[in-house]
Amino acid sequence: MLTDIWNFFTHLYLRMRWVFLVSLVVMLLVLVFDLIIVHKRKKSSGHSALNDCTKSCLSNGRFQIEIGNCQGVGEREEQQDAFGFSPSKYWSDKGFLAVLCDGMGGLDAGAAISNKLVTDIISEFPYSFDDLKDGWILESLSKEIYDYYYGRGGTTLIIAYVKDDQMWFASVGDSDLFLYRNGRIYSMNERHEYGNTLLMRATDGTLSVEQAMENKDAPALTEFMGANHVHADYSVALWKVQDHDVYLLCSDGVSDTLTFDEIREAMSHDPVTCTELLEKSIMKKNKRYQDNYTAIAFAVNEIGGH
Repeated sequence: MLTDIWNFFTHLYLRMRWVFLVSLVVMLLVLVFDLIIVHKRKKSSGHSALNDCTKSCLSNGRFQIEIGNCQGVGEREEQQDAFGFSPSKYWSDKGFLAVLCDGMGGLDAGAAISNKLVTDIISEFPYSFDDLKDGWILESLSKEIYDYYYGRGGTTLIIAYVKDDQMWFASVGDSDLFLYRNGRIYSMNERHEYGNTLLMRATDGTLSVEQAMENKDAPALTEFMGANHVHADYSVALWKVQDHDVYLLCSDGVSDTLTFDEIREAMSHDPVTCTELLEKSIMKKNKRYQDNYTAIAFAVNEIGGH
């Protein structure tokens, strides 16, 4: 009797052991599969439906505006870039506005600040050039961020506003605004980096260009949205847009990863293709510690032009 019972439980144990081992293997395979999928998502652009490359061709009055955009997390834990456009219903009579922010990862709440700033700027649209021309709006918005975070959080900013054949732009920090015109690329704004301050000192002989370029603090921001007082780089006079101009607003995750030649080549295409090429180039670089990257490209084509 005892022998039969012993044999029964021994047999049951052997069967259950194999069931347990098979179940364990299946669970491990599922876990590995999930980790691979998560890693691929992180390595890829990390798009939501809002951030997928989009295409729109609407008139702002004199020009037809075509836009494209892309955004990715890179190798960071969260997306701290944010971007937005003015509502398309206003483009024909109130103009087109694009804004891009890159939250400062070394400080508090970079993602929250960048998203809120984009929302605040878009929510106040439409603007007039008189509202924007002296840059006061950026000083006011930066002070609001400072009053809440007391300098412990901030973001960069690029804003471009096109109405009829004129454009106003402003920037704070190290995000970039490029123009592609007649086969050439131009940097339209000045980066607020300590390295530029050092280069100015190099011109008067205080230090060498090599010392300026190799200084470990060269990439540090000298201006950012969230400071108590901010000095923006902005259009003192309105910029005259031309037929077939292509403009690119991008975070440093794009411009610090790609060369001018790579950016110029991408901008030689329509905005949607441009942003697709920028993203493919960034992914191909497979840069270690790749920063968040965001790009907005828009082209202005004169209605009835060739």
